[in-house]
Amino acid sequence: MFFSSCKSAVKAYIRECASKIKKSKILDVGCGDGEYTSLFCYNDNEVFGLDIKKRIKPKYKKFQFVRGNAESLPFLDESFDLIISFDVLEHIGDDKKAIKEMYRVLKRGGRVFLETPNRERLSYWFLALIGKKRNYPLNLGEDCVHLREYTRRELGEKFRKMNFKRIEIIPFWLGLRSGWFDKGIVSPPKFLDKFCQCYFLKAEK
Repeated sequence: MFFSSCKSAVKAYIRECASKIKKSKILDVGCGDGEYTSLFCYNDNEVFGLDIKKRIKPKYKKFQFVRGNAESLPFLDESFDLIISFDVLEHIGDDKKAIKEMYRVLKRGGRVFLETPNRERLSYWFLALIGKKRNYPLNLGEDCVHLREYTRRELGEKFRKMNFKRIEIIPFWLGLRSGWFDKGIVSPPKFLDKFCQCYFLKAEK
């Protein structure tokens, strides 16, 4: 257990997981500026980043960019060993269709690794205490809108219904985030799992 900003903790965990992936064909659904995508561009991996528009920053390691939509991935069935997606699922119009597409383009035995906010994170309960209800779509500013967020049970059920197996959901980071404060516990005690900031999900086709 140690203290860190959420951003730093998330990136460190993704980097740690990426370091174990070798000689794999990888798709990042919603690659954004390429910060997390570039962490997988090592160990003889072949990496593709997909997004609705290209906004990759030059400082990040090169990968193959594909313009496209998560709800209709422009790839053949069983094309990838691994699909990654970070802070994306909550923004997609039809999340069920997107998960179905991830399943379709994964090879048999392929895996998905993603991260998404926990709807019942600590800030949710603070707002509830002062009588404020969080409504969706949730506008977080800077062109960032969450159409929905998930509880641990809801997230697992989404993937189970699309036939994913060996589903593991990892509660991650406990703290509060704002424009002036971003500190928390990277690996909270188990009894506080429900209040974590986000979930990492790992699952297999």
